[in-house]
Amino acid sequence: MRRLSLFAGLPIALPCLIAVACSSGGGKQPSTGGSLPGGSSGTASGGTGGNSSTVVSPGTGGAAGTTSAGGTATGSGGTTTTGGTPTPGGSGGARTGGSSGPGSGGMGSGGSGLATGGATAAGGSSGRGGSTGSATGGARTGGAFGAGGLPGAGGSTGAGGTGGTPVDGGTASACGTGTTPAANPFGCTFAWGVNGNPTSYLQFASAWAGYNIKADGTFPANGFDSGNWLKSFASTTAVPAYYAYILGYYGHANGLQDGNVNPGGPNLTNGMGPLLLGVLNAACPQGTICDQNLMVKAYAWYAAQTYAAYKKPVIWLLEGDFIQYSVEGSSSGLSYAQLGQLAAQITLAIKCNDPPAVVAINYSTWISSSQLSSYIGGINTANTALGTSYDMIWTTGQGSSANAGSSSYANLHTVTGKTILVDESFGLSAAGDSWANQTAATINARIAGGVVAANITTSTPTYLQTNVTTTLAPSALSSTCP
Repeated sequence: MRRLSLFAGLPIALPCLIAVACSSGGGKQPSTGGSLPGGSSGTASGGTGGNSSTVVSPGTGGAAGTTSAGGTATGSGGTTTTGGTPTPGGSGGARTGGSSGPGSGGMGSGGSGLATGGATAAGGSSGRGGSTGSATGGARTGGAFGAGGLPGAGGSTGAGGTGGTPVDGGTASACGTGTTPAANPFGCTFAWGVNGNPTSYLQFASAWAGYNIKADGTFPANGFDSGNWLKSFASTTAVPAYYAYILGYYGHANGLQDGNVNPGGPNLTNGMGPLLLGVLNAACPQGTICDQNLMVKAYAWYAAQTYAAYKKPVIWLLEGDFIQYSVEGSSSGLSYAQLGQLAAQITLAIKCNDPPAVVAINYSTWISSSQLSSYIGGINTANTALGTSYDMIWTTGQGSSANAGSSSYANLHTVTGKTILVDESFGLSAAGDSWANQTAATINARIAGGVVAANITTSTPTYLQTNVTTTLAPSALSSTCP
C-alpha cells in the first residue's frame, strides 16, 4: 500500500510529494505554554434551590405552575406547593399571595437572567466556544414574598462572550461563526513563506501543531505547544500557519506509525479508522462522527487556546494525507461520507473556537481523479449539511510544473472551488526549491491555476530574500483575486 510518512524511515514504492505524511518531523516545534485543556469559558452558579446542569443550548422554562392554596402561580416555573415554594428545576415561577418563607429561583440555563415580579427569567447567551466545562444558569436570589413577591436579583452571565457554542464544536445552528467562509488572509497578492519563525520579507510562516497530544486524546497540563510561537507574530504582518496533525500525532501516541514506516503492521492507514469510529466516537450515534468525537473535541480545545493567545487569522493546514483514514487506505477505514463528517466537524470546531481561522483541507498528490472526486464530494456534502465551510486547499508540488500529482493545479482549483497553498514537503519526500527560483511568468501561470501561496519548506535558499522582494515580489506578480 502506498503510504506517506510524517516521520519517514523507509522508502515508498511511488514518489510522494505531500508534506505531512512524508516528513521526518517537519519544522520547529515551539516551546509549550498556554492553559490547561478545557478552555476558558467561565461558569455562573445555579439559582438557589434549583439544580445546576450542563448545557449546550439555552434552556426553556418549566411547565406552567398550578393553582395552590397559597395563591395563583404564573409564569414558567416549578409547580407551586401549598407553602408557595416552587419545586426545583423551574425558572422563577411567581406566587401571588404566598405566605411561607422565601422561595428560591429555579435553574436558568445558558447564563443569567432577571426575574421581574416572579416571572420567568430570560436565559442568557451561552459563552462563545469557551470551554469543555459546563455553563450553568445564572444565580437568582428569590425575593421576599408579600403580595406577588419581590423580583429576584439577576445573576451574571458566564465568561466567554455571546453567541457560539461550547468547546466541543457544537452544531451548525448554534455556532455563529461556522457558516461564513474566511477571507483570503493574503488579500489579492501572492504570498511567500517558510517553515519556522516569521521573517520581515515574507507573508507567512508555518510550524507543526499538536505534537504532544496524549494517548487518551487530551493534552498535558500547560500543553498548548504553539503559544510562544504565536507570540513571535505579535509585531509583524506575517500570518501564522499550522501544520495541524492532531489525528496523526494521536495515532502515534497509540502505537500507530506512518504507513511507509511500518507498512506491514499497525499504522495510521489501517488503524485510525477503527479508533475514530470506536472508543473515540462512543458519545456519537453509531457509525456517525459527531461533535462529541474525542478528536473533534481535541481540535476544539486547541482552537480555543489559539484564539486565547492570538486574535488574528491563523491558517490551519489540516492533516496531511487525510484521505489515508478512508477506505482508500484500508478496508477498515472510514467511508467517504464518514471522512467528510470528520472534516466538517473539525472545521466547525475550529471556527467556533477560533473565529478568524482559515481552514485548509489537504490534497494528496498520489490519489486518482476518481478518488479526488469521492474525497472532495464527501467533504463538501458534510460541510453543507453542517452549515460550515473550509476555505482553502493545501498540497505539495513543484512551481515549475502545472501539475500536482494526478491533477493539475487548475483542475484542483475547479473541482474544489478553493484557492491553493503549496509547499515543497519535508523529510525524504522534500524536493529542491522550484518556486522561488522561477520567473514571474511561471509563477503567474501558477496563479492562473488557483495557487495563492508557496511555502519554502526545504532549506532556505540563499537567493530567497532577493528573489521574493524583487522579480517575484507580490507587486511584480498577477493579482490572486478573481
